[in-house]
Parts: sequence; C-alpha cells; structure tokens
Amino acid sequence: MGLTIFIKRFLPPLIQQLVLLALLAGCSAVGPDYQPDAALPTASQWQAPLPHAGSTAKLTDWWAQFQEPTLLTLQEAAATTHPNLQRALAAIQEARAAVVSRQSDGRPKADGSASAMRLGDHSNTTPESTAYTVEVDAQWELDLFGGVRRATEAATARLAGRENSWHDARVTLAAEVASKYLQERACRQLQDLSLQDLNSRRESARLTALAVTAGLTAPVDLNQARAREAESSSALLAQQALCEGIVKSLVTLTGLAEPELRSLLGAAKAAIPTPAAFVVESLPADLLAQRPDLAALERELAAASADIGLAEANRYPRLMLLGSLSLSSLQTASRTLNSQPWSLGPALLLPLLDGGGRSARVEEARARFSQAQARLMAAIRAAVEEVELALVNLESSRHRRTEAHASSQEYAANLHSLEKHWRAGGISLLVLADGQRGLTHARRNEIVLQRDHVQAWITLYKALGGGWHPTPPADHKGA
Repeated sequence: MGLTIFIKRFLPPLIQQLVLLALLAGCSAVGPDYQPDAALPTASQWQAPLPHAGSTAKLTDWWAQFQEPTLLTLQEAAATTHPNLQRALAAIQEARAAVVSRQSDGRPKADGSASAMRLGDHSNTTPESTAYTVEVDAQWELDLFGGVRRATEAATARLAGRENSWHDARVTLAAEVASKYLQERACRQLQDLSLQDLNSRRESARLTALAVTAGLTAPVDLNQARAREAESSSALLAQQALCEGIVKSLVTLTGLAEPELRSLLGAAKAAIPTPAAFVVESLPADLLAQRPDLAALERELAAASADIGLAEANRYPRLMLLGSLSLSSLQTASRTLNSQPWSLGPALLLPLLDGGGRSARVEEARARFSQAQARLMAAIRAAVEEVELALVNLESSRHRRTEAHASSQEYAANLHSLEKHWRAGGISLLVLADGQRGLTHARRNEIVLQRDHVQAWITLYKALGGGWHPTPPADHKGA
C-alpha cells in the first residue's frame, strides 16, 4: 500500500502505469516451474529378502544399540575434526551467503557520499570558499520477468543441497569409522588365533624333532613341521601388520593422537560389536527422501531448473527505478549558496544485439538441467542396487555365520574327545595338536563371518541413508 501511494505521489501518470505494470508482471516468472515429483522414478518393492532376525531399532539411534562407548567416542571425535565435514559446513556458509546476495538483488539499494573541499585560485584575488556536498543515489530493479526470483530459487535450492551433502558426509563418516572399528576388533581376535596357531605349530615341531631323534619318524616330517611353523609365523606377522594399518586409519579418521586412540582401543571390549537389527520399510522410490546424497542431487536439479528461468529473464528488458538527492553548500567570505537538486524516474534497459549469446545461454541452462536430471536418475538406480546388494549380503552372511558357528561347535566337540583319548594314552600329542588347529581354523572362519555380518548391517545402514533428518546444522563449530 505504501509503495502504491509513493508511486502515485511522486511519478508522472505515464511512468506510474509503466511501474505498476512492471510490478504486476513481476508476480510471474519466465522459465519452467520445477515439479519435484517428476524426478521420482516408479519402482516396486525390494526384490532381495528383507532382514527380519533380531530386535528392531530405528536408524536414528542405531549406533547406540551397539552398546560400545568406545565406538561412540571415536565417531564423536571424527565428526568434530574431520576435514570432509568442515568442508561441507563451509559450503553451507557459502550457500547461505549466496541466498542473501540473490535476495538483495530484488531490493532497493542506496549509496551515499559526503565531501568537504576548500576552493581557491592563487593566480588572482578570488576569495577562497568552502564547498560541502552530501549525496544519496538509489536504485531499485523491478523484477519484471522474474529473473531475481529465479536466481533466489536457484540459490535456495543449492543451499538445501549443501545441507543435505553435509548430512551425507556425516552418515558416510559414521559408517566408515564403525567399519574400521569393527575391522580392528576382528583383527585382534584373528591375531590371537594366529598366535595360538603358531604356538601349536612350534609344539608340533618340537615333538617331531624329539621323534626324529628317537628314530620314531623320518627327518622329512621334521622339515614339514618346521615349514608349517614358518608359514604360521609369517601369517601372524601379516595379521599384526594388518591390525596396525587399521589403527593408522582410525587415527586419520578420528584426528585423535595415536597413544590416546590405542588407550581407548585397549580399554574397549575385546568382542566384535553386535548391533541390533532394524526394519527396512521404505520402497525404492522413497530413497529420494531417505538418502541425503540423493536429496542433494534433487536440489541441484531444482537449482538447474531455476537457472533456465534466470537465463530466459536475461533475454527480456530490465526496468529500474533510479533516484538521486543531493545537498550542496558553497560558503564564501560574503555569502552562502545552497542547492538541493534531486531526480527520480525509471530507466529501461533493452537487450538489442548480442550475436545470439543470450539464446545460447538459455540452451546451456537447459542442457545443464538435463545433465542434472540424468545424474539424479543414475544415482537413484545405483542406490537401489546398493540396497539390494546389501540385503543379499546381509542374508547370505547370516546363514553362513550360522553354519560357521555350527562348525566351530563340532570342532570343539571333536577336540574334547581327542583330549580324552590323549589323556588315556590312545593318541599322540601330534594328533591332539592337529585337532586344536582344526578348531582354530573353524573359529577364524566364524570370526570373519561375524565381522562380515556386522559389516553388512553397516553397509545397509549407509545405503538406506543412515537415519538422517533434513534439518540444517545448528552452528558451524562441529557435526
């Protein structure tokens, strides 16, 4: 209402009509209106079997179900210091500033200046004077064809995309830290088994050497026993190096000093962490709203759509309202001269000849939109495949882990029977050692499959979006 009164009071009738027409035209914008539903593919239910064993938990608090304080400490440390999250937060700050900048393009702007000068002429007797000037220049571009609006839409969509990318970085980092922690726990258990196997091989070699000395067995048996001992020692060294490499990776991920990290790992539970299961309820078509990386790509598509409207608007005339107010004072020895010039009126900028540049930029924007659409479609397909594979691996590892556990129990029962025979003098210590190594091998296989089963849950957690919430970070000091 105030703007209408201002226009009618200060502008001539013809200019009033032009400005009001511009304001009316500014209610619409050229270019396509983005429809997010058009970006969603239609898909049926998951084809892979859904997990149903174990308790159920929400993705949002799933890490707490591990009941591993050390794991939560490592994830908190990584979320606080990891460069990927810091970069994502900086990108959010940049995008927020871009939104404010684009919004300011549609608002009135004013610049002021002030000066005070002493004037005189040494070549004659003209008295000196002092000039004071205060000037304000204002301009306001009327969004005639919605160019400013489209630019703001694009910047706002990109801001949402950066926030979604920040969530994606958090989910990815949490899954990576959990995977490394899982590998470290399993690696230490496998290292203990390798040490047990080496001790068993050494004992076998010692007994074989005694048998060869007594003439009870051929020297070739001692050669074989010592070769197996050397192989077992090499395997232990390789396992130790693998565990050390995982620790180095955790140092890189968390940013913790290595002594502090080793202290945390030493105080943690020795067993492999076992999480609670969670229910998979979403359809493949729901992944867009469930995965932050897909949501970020969808916002980039929305921004690309708005860019088309911005390029289209640049092909049309631009209407600006210009104003200037100046206060000047010239003081001499005898008198003071004051003036207050002002100006107010519209300025119309007409695009005439540009060699087809503006039309080409519209085509560029449309091509970028098509590329963004293709990237989103490809990412959705890849996400569906990722979830399907995670479900398949989860189900497979569950069955294999069950079989491995049954195998370990059978080997344990066999070793128990062999120990009875050995105490009764029915078998040699070498046969008992072979039984112990059989149980060690079965337990190693069970540990590996237990690790793979938990890893499959972590992979599925990440593939389903990790239980993120589409809200921006409260601040930029940490994740």
